[in-house]
Amino acid sequence: MPAQYSAPLHLDYVQYTVHSDRQMVETTIRVLEPDDLDAIEQPRVLYLLPSSPELSHRSGDGLDEVLAHDLHNQHGLVTVAPTFSDWPWMTDLPDQKMFQQVLYFLEDVVGFIDRQYPGLPRLLAGYSKGGSATLQLLLRHPELFRAAAAFDSPIMKEQPDQWEMPYYWPNPEHFRDFAIPHLLRTQGQALGPAPRIALFGYGNFGKHAPEWTYDHLSAAHELLDDLGIPHLYDNDTSRKHRWDSGWLPDAISALDRMSR
Repeated sequence: MPAQYSAPLHLDYVQYTVHSDRQMVETTIRVLEPDDLDAIEQPRVLYLLPSSPELSHRSGDGLDEVLAHDLHNQHGLVTVAPTFSDWPWMTDLPDQKMFQQVLYFLEDVVGFIDRQYPGLPRLLAGYSKGGSATLQLLLRHPELFRAAAAFDSPIMKEQPDQWEMPYYWPNPEHFRDFAIPHLLRTQGQALGPAPRIALFGYGNFGKHAPEWTYDHLSAAHELLDDLGIPHLYDNDTSRKHRWDSGWLPDAISALDRMSR
């Protein structure tokens, strides 16, 4: 059954309630338009990918940060913040109909926004698992997304062996299709000669990473250089592992440069 969308609530942004067969409970899509969308010469759509389930403000809120810094007006962005019913690792479990995160995002979120704003280039930004999801989506679907920015994300995982990952990839072989190092090696050249990836740190997964993890950002930067994949990189600024720690304006500026 196609996803169903309720009448929006009108706040600083528009909020839709989504009933999708690909998610266990209802979800939301929040949309923040520039003040004068028709006057923007090169509008784009920016998707903010979450790091936690449902509509949570436990680590700040990406859409609130865009609004607070006026980034949607500065850069001409229709900014979209979807939610997921479970931890958004951006995977599809083959045997669970209501746990299809990639299909939900591509068809029920991106498809819906495309109908509202046809023809606009699509950008991706996120941190933590949301940052990993941005790179995964760009590498698996380079024809759909123009560029991706990730902050402080576990992007160099080769096995699904930490946090909630064993539940989302019970078959480690299935993870190979989602592992960013593998995707960089096999799909990275499809991104072309101009930068389409921006990496920012550091907090939990950059320089001075805690003992339970390591510096994913430096390792990814080295792999990208070895593979000859152009990218933007800044792992020199210590920031908290949150939406509101100051990284988002720089990330969106990078996306702006990469998508013009």
